[in-house]
Amino acid sequence: MDVGELLGRDLWELGMEAWRLRTKLYGRTATYISSMVLNYTNICVVECDFCPFWRARGDGDAYALSVGDAVKRVLAVDAEHGLSQVLIQGGINPEIGIEYFEELFRAIKAKAPHIAIHALSPLEVDYLSRRERMTWREVLERLREAGMDSMPGGGGEILVDRVRKEISPKKIGAEVWLRIMEEAHGLGIPTSATMMYGHVEGPEDWAEHIRKIAELQRKTHGFLAFIAWNYEPEGNRLGAKVRYPRTSVTLLRIVAAARLAFTGESFIPHIQSSWLTNGPESAELAMYFGADDFGGTLYEEKVLEGQRRRSPIATRKDVEELIRRAGFQPVERDNWYRPARPGRG
Repeated sequence: MDVGELLGRDLWELGMEAWRLRTKLYGRTATYISSMVLNYTNICVVECDFCPFWRARGDGDAYALSVGDAVKRVLAVDAEHGLSQVLIQGGINPEIGIEYFEELFRAIKAKAPHIAIHALSPLEVDYLSRRERMTWREVLERLREAGMDSMPGGGGEILVDRVRKEISPKKIGAEVWLRIMEEAHGLGIPTSATMMYGHVEGPEDWAEHIRKIAELQRKTHGFLAFIAWNYEPEGNRLGAKVRYPRTSVTLLRIVAAARLAFTGESFIPHIQSSWLTNGPESAELAMYFGADDFGGTLYEEKVLEGQRRRSPIATRKDVEELIRRAGFQPVERDNWYRPARPGRG
């Protein structure tokens, strides 16, 4: 299936075909997960132009959590809400090595074994391999042994090096991102694939990005989900060049094309429409264009605080209300997209 041709089709015809496939696979259910985001540090030497989160060492609001403080945060949120997953991500902080993550993961598993650890990203794995003079495989094996259950798709942005050099020149290239994902899949570590659109890229770059993910999925079958999100120009350097975000029409086109592209031998079972990155209304509409997962509760998320203030979703009940409002049946899931026992709130 030609991805470029898919993306160029009439939006409503594309959406109707994606809706038919989504309905065949999942009916009118929509999944979500009770999760928190542990942003362990905002100090980052990669300094992506599109990111409002990173700080330099010495900045007044720069921070790095100790393992003890990080674990306390996880346990506090779990006690209040009941968690199935903690997403652990942060900046590339040269003072944090692999032992920090091993200690953190083991402490979480010892005190809250029911919480799945969805952690780090190819960017962080590459940094750790260079810092510790280890192979990617050795880093991933140690993280897995310490308790890492799965890996998010952070740092994917657009898997076209021309684009990556313009928006994040210090970040790993597309080929490295894909090779680390392949290494993780080979070790039995499932991952998600992400895509950040709406900046300096174009439809031909969307197509190449989706093609590369489909090619790897055909080989490894290790991606559980695909997540597209809109670049937000507020509070970052790239905003001086790209002043306005894309509309929901772009999200719907990409979601529908992804649902139809990730089929057959390249099947990625879940297409996520995150309410935080896309906005609640757009996320609801995307369910009719092929998305089947609504993301998570995302307690404690710090990277996109501006979006969170505009979308004050506080609990799993709020997420379920959005799903029902859109005409779907909410199903709480676990880290592996299996139905989960409902927690507290």
